[in-house]
This record gives sequence, C-alpha cells and structure tokens, in this order.
Amino acid sequence: MNLLDSFKKFKRFFKPGLIVLIPVFLGCDAAEDLGTEFDLDTNVDVKLMELDFPATNVYIDSLRTDGEDRLVVGSYDDPLTGRVTAETYFQFSFQRGFLPGDSLDFDSAQITLATSGILPLLGTSTLDIDVYEIEDTLINSIIYLATRQETKSRKVGNLTTTVRSTDEEIAIKLDDFYGRELFDILNEKPDSVGASSLFFKGLALSSGVTNESLVSFDARADTSRLRIYMTGEDTTQFAEFSIQTSLHTHIVRDRSTSPFNGMVEKVDFDLPGDGRTVIDPLAGITTSFNIEALKTFYDDNPNILINTTIIDLENEGFLTKDTLQGFFLYFRRPDGGIFGPAILQDPFSNIVMTDNGYLGGTSSPAPVLYNPDADKFIVSPTLFFQSLYNNFQSWKNENEGLPPEELFYVEPLAGDTIKISDLILINPMQMTLRQAIFQDSGIKLRLFFTDVN
Repeated sequence: MNLLDSFKKFKRFFKPGLIVLIPVFLGCDAAEDLGTEFDLDTNVDVKLMELDFPATNVYIDSLRTDGEDRLVVGSYDDPLTGRVTAETYFQFSFQRGFLPGDSLDFDSAQITLATSGILPLLGTSTLDIDVYEIEDTLINSIIYLATRQETKSRKVGNLTTTVRSTDEEIAIKLDDFYGRELFDILNEKPDSVGASSLFFKGLALSSGVTNESLVSFDARADTSRLRIYMTGEDTTQFAEFSIQTSLHTHIVRDRSTSPFNGMVEKVDFDLPGDGRTVIDPLAGITTSFNIEALKTFYDDNPNILINTTIIDLENEGFLTKDTLQGFFLYFRRPDGGIFGPAILQDPFSNIVMTDNGYLGGTSSPAPVLYNPDADKFIVSPTLFFQSLYNNFQSWKNENEGLPPEELFYVEPLAGDTIKISDLILINPMQMTLRQAIFQDSGIKLRLFFTDVN
C-alpha cells in the first residue's frame, strides 16, 4: 500500500464533520479536575452519559528488565501484592579519566549509584548489598527478561548501611584485590582509546543476609559510575567507568502470603470480597476493565457525535508505595494478555492513541496521567471511542439494524478489524517501585455527546 492510499483509508476512519466538533468544551470554567466535570449550560445541546466499567486484576509474567537503565536490588514484602526479591547485573567500560602510567599508584575502587526509589518508604532499614563478578559478559543486542539469572563467581565488594527512602545515592567500596586487578589492566593500555576497548566481566548486586530494603538505581545519572582512585605525589586522580553498557535484573515473586496467591497468568482474578484492582509492575499485577457497556449506549443512540470522552480512575491511596505517574491503555488480546512490543511495533493495533495520533497517523499512545489534586488518573481518548461508535453504527446499517455481537475497531492504516471487549493498564516503566490501587467500581467513562437528529 502506498502512502496516499494509507492516508485515504485513514481519513475514512472518522465521520465527516467530526474533526470540527472535537471537544470545544474543554475551556469551561467547571472543568476543575482536568475535564471530569463540564458546565453544560451552553447554546449547544450537549448531553452527558456516565458509565462504570467493571474491572479485574491480571497477572502478566513476562517482564523485560534491560530497557530502562534501572538497576533493582534487594527485597520487599508488600502486604497486598506479595514479596519481590531482585538481583541486578551490569556491564561497565572505561569512559574517562587518568590511566595509571608510572606516576600513579592504586588507592581504592568504588561504585556510586544514584537512587530512584527505596522501600520501605517510612523509617529506616538495613541495606546489605554484596557485589559479585559474573561469569559472562552482558550483551546489548540480547533481550533480558526478569526470569534470567546470571551465574555469579567471586565476591568483590559489600555495603552494609542504614538507608531512608529520601537518600539520593549510595557508595559501595570494592575489595582492594579486585580494584588492583582493574588498575593493572588499565596500566597495560597506553591511552584512553585503548582503554575504551577493554572488556570486563559484568558485576552483580545481590542481597546480603541482613538486607531489609528494595532499592532502584538510575544508571543514567551522572553520579552513577565505577571509579578507580589513584594517588601520586601530592595528587589524587581517578579512572571512571560507565555502567550503562548493558544491564538487567532478575526478579523473583512470592505471593504465598498475599491476597493474590493463586493467580494464574492472563486469567482474571478478583480479590475476595474486595473489588479493588491494582497496578504493581514489579509484582507483575495490573488491571483490566471491560467496555462492553458501551454497546447498549451505542445501540440506543444511532445518530450522535461524541464531543469528549473522559476516563477517570479513582485512586484508593498509597499505603506502602509511591503513586505511579501514568500508564497506557493496551488492547487485551484473545489469550488474555497484551502484545508487549506494541510501543515500537504495530502500536495502532494494540494501544489506544491520542486524538492527535489518530488525526496525524503517528504513534502517540494516550497517557493516563495522575492528577494529585483530584486523586485520580485521567485520560481523554475521544476519537478512539468515536471510531468504535462509527463501526458499531456502520454494522447496524449494513445488517438490517442488528447490532454487532462485539465492539470492533478498524486499524486506521492497515484496515485490520480487531474485536475489543477489554483494555489493560500497562505502566510504560516496568522497573519501578511505584504502585496504583483503584477503588471498587472506580473506573468511569464520562461521555459528552451531541444528538444530531
């Protein structure tokens, strides 16, 4: 299909006149919480329909841990989602600084890491991290999932200290014998170009026997690095290694003492007598909600234009973890899961887009963002719901007024027909210590529409 054909097919995705009616009411004074309330006292006959979408919990096991430059190590027992234990691995390479030469002697070696989250949130806890050399070199071109565990060999460092959730970085002293080995290897290279070509075995950060914390580190931060310190006559210098070359984390989940014990991957799971749903990326638990209640509304309203749709998700509160900042709406596949690579591959067939994304034919997933003032998550995917409505009415017109058995979506570029009954909430950052908890019946759709009869 050429570009012109694709564009023509894309434009047929919408009813004529829809574009000029895309929400003109967002400026109303009553929209105090990012658009969940509107002043309907206007000269346009705008109506409001509110629907509750039933939700459930889903366990998705496949977690890729190498794509976010995050290192997670330690363990934490969440009273709701269970215990997570993490061991993390990284490759390092010479980046800058001095080479030993004849004038510098080895002094010490240290890993410094910038924190991006520490659990528990309240009080202090013991952080006990052992550093090991691993047998293999990590490779950039390989996809590393949370189930992969590297083989550790000798121990080359340790840190035992007390931490708080507000601590911004930690430093781990490496054993002198290991630091001297790195020093000697550098000393064999006459210049920084040669030093940059050196390959070292990767390192593992693992929980020590007294550890009580789960920590996330940001490998991209300027302060995250490995350094060898060297001394000369009246001077101290360093050689610095980047730890961003390749990294991933091995995660073990234990829900044996959690209300989620017994979950089966991709199968709906409701908390007994509870009704709450959860997104906890490290625990592999997320929320799916059913949108089939739209069928009755679409069937009862055969000639409308949808001005604005707003989904908001009521937040119950975060007792043990910080709040997630946002997530995306993925289509739930027939096997109960999602298409994991959808952000980079075939997003229009797998993720709800922004209105601008649909209009421009560009990949632009609609973010569901947390509004702390309203204490809820909000998104406005108007054109997605308009497209479902258009397809619903087209089916009725072509089948003697009979509604379709299922809602369906026509992929705007390739034209593929996709049946949709459920959407799944997926956090774009899987390596996070944050969490979201939604109230019972806490997922609502507010649909503002104009009857054009």
